[in-house]
Amino acid sequence: MGFTIDIDTGGTFTDGFFVKENEVKTVKVPTTPHDLTVCFFECIKEGAQQFGFDVHKMLLDTKIIRYSNTIGTNTIIQRTGAKLGLIVTSGHEESLYREKKVSFEENGVGTFISKEMVLGVEEGIDGKGQIVKPLNPDEVLQKAQYLIDHGARAVVVSLKNSWLNPIHEKEVKKIIKKEYQNFYLGSASVFLASEVIDRPKDALRTNSALVNAYIHSMLVRYLYKAEEDLRKNYFDKPLMIVHSNGGVARVAKTKAINTYNSGPAAGLMGATFMGKFYGYQSLISTDMGGTSFDIGIILNGQYSFNMAPIIGGLPTNLPMIEIDTLGMGGGSIAKVDPKKKELRVGPESAGAKPGPAAFDLGGREATVTDADIILGFIDPNYFLGGRMKLNKKRASEVIQNRVGSPLGKSLEQAGFEIKTCADQIIAKEIERIFIAKARGKEMLKDIVLMAYGGAGPTHCCGFSDLIGIKKILTSPFSPVFSAFGSSIMNVLHLYSETKPTSLFDGKDYTNEFSSLNDRIEHLRTIAHRDMRGEGFSPEKTEIYLEFIMRCEGKEEEAKIKLPYLLFKNKADLEKICREFVKEYHRLYPIVDCSGKPIILITLGLGVLAPTPHFQISEFPFQGENSDKALKGEREIFWDGNGFKKTKIYDCEKLGVGNKVLGPAIIEAKDTTYVLPAGWEFVVDLYKNGVIQRV
Repeated sequence: MGFTIDIDTGGTFTDGFFVKENEVKTVKVPTTPHDLTVCFFECIKEGAQQFGFDVHKMLLDTKIIRYSNTIGTNTIIQRTGAKLGLIVTSGHEESLYREKKVSFEENGVGTFISKEMVLGVEEGIDGKGQIVKPLNPDEVLQKAQYLIDHGARAVVVSLKNSWLNPIHEKEVKKIIKKEYQNFYLGSASVFLASEVIDRPKDALRTNSALVNAYIHSMLVRYLYKAEEDLRKNYFDKPLMIVHSNGGVARVAKTKAINTYNSGPAAGLMGATFMGKFYGYQSLISTDMGGTSFDIGIILNGQYSFNMAPIIGGLPTNLPMIEIDTLGMGGGSIAKVDPKKKELRVGPESAGAKPGPAAFDLGGREATVTDADIILGFIDPNYFLGGRMKLNKKRASEVIQNRVGSPLGKSLEQAGFEIKTCADQIIAKEIERIFIAKARGKEMLKDIVLMAYGGAGPTHCCGFSDLIGIKKILTSPFSPVFSAFGSSIMNVLHLYSETKPTSLFDGKDYTNEFSSLNDRIEHLRTIAHRDMRGEGFSPEKTEIYLEFIMRCEGKEEEAKIKLPYLLFKNKADLEKICREFVKEYHRLYPIVDCSGKPIILITLGLGVLAPTPHFQISEFPFQGENSDKALKGEREIFWDGNGFKKTKIYDCEKLGVGNKVLGPAIIEAKDTTYVLPAGWEFVVDLYKNGVIQRV
């Protein structure tokens, strides 16, 4: 077996997870925001170097490369997306199909498009998908010419009820492309809402299409360049892109919006895998990187899907793996409110450049990482295993100036305040999210927390203490865990058809099985055809179904996942409806749908094709004694009582069974484990670190 390579680009660092047979190498390189293909390839070069391989030789022997990234997120934050034009059904230019009367300024799309670039055309598709007013081709061309003449590099077409019948949207695209063909310099991309997503609710579909079009050109530029760079260096397979639905697909089969939040989704997939491996039914996953803190909740072995994720402030309707993000990471900025004299940490971040002041890249703000250095948690000479030297003096200056002096506290006390404030913010958010999803806090004291991300092991005991969590699972791959997560992902294509269908009328279940089965078989035929094109024969794929359903008269939707099946009788439908009601009540406990008619909104089919994965191995027991990993001692500021001489351990030298009692610091090459008094760290059979309250 050759190499498998998994890369995740975050806001501060780009992480790599490289595997050849049972040998694993992990990599961290600074993210290059000006061009993410630079850090992408720097990561690959560093991985090759660690194996002692030439890049060309390694890529020739590589079976798959999977890539998750922040290109879409960065494009929205930095407002560097394409200039868009939008064509809607006449009369909806202001509201963009919002049910409540709102002005253009109130509907929140200003990040993506300006008011003068939204035009309406006369047409009509009714609520049954029937044409009630035909399109006027001359009007369409006139509106398209206006948008392109005013700088639109992409035109989004979102017409009312096109999810029921996209015929007019397709006609608009045909008219525009006939006039502005691809070989013309004036050609603009045309995105149809019906091609981006076939879900109902015109306002949400319009938002989804706008987000997709806005980030599309940036994704095209970077992902195809990354793939071309690989080809130039002898990699002859398609680059696989991580999607926020839990699978990967080649660049050519990727919609831009599919990549949004793909890194955190990969991390949660990794946490789900670890939970199943250990037999944990419920788990809290926490990813603390340089810029953000991602929280995932796994209950009964399952993560949830967000049916209306917010992207760039806009509600959309493309279901994504549910992850809550908090603006808290190693690069989060600490400031003192001059009026209230109160400390605030985050959500603003110093990012990769300039980064924390200690990075010596021009940062002038105090950050969480600067505080961790001042307290002695992070050795400035051993950051990233010594590959990156940090400036402790610079960190001291900014913390004293920005936090210590305004609060009237010493340097170390100011650093401790920053660390404590960050932990409190994190603990409060984890508790809030968990209670909302688990419908109470009873399980919280017995839940297992998985901590990963470069700053995760540094802060996990601090915020877990505040919540009352007693067991934390870490991985030797914690600093690059999203890259590890993508290493267990498969090629996944999703197909769907939205056609509201009654499954239960309040008294009885439908008996129209044949039409439902015909729709399933139709999607399966398309799926197998596409997979053959990807090089996977049908017998090497796995198919499953997804039903997005709601109760009649209710807006809320729930999604259930099922093994592939064809319906034989009403009992099959009854089982599915029962599963839906169970999931619906979990998601919306205050909304009662018992006994109400149930409607299938979207029928979905997923097809998985297996890819090479990393396999967890057992290692020989080496006893509890960890003295061989002891590096020495260092003064650590644990609390307000001053510095205390503390043992420092080398994580790489800890073997299976080795136990470290806090207070202690365990230094890995890409992260630092901070173990306060009352906690112990044990290396288990798989070289994962289990941190427990004692």
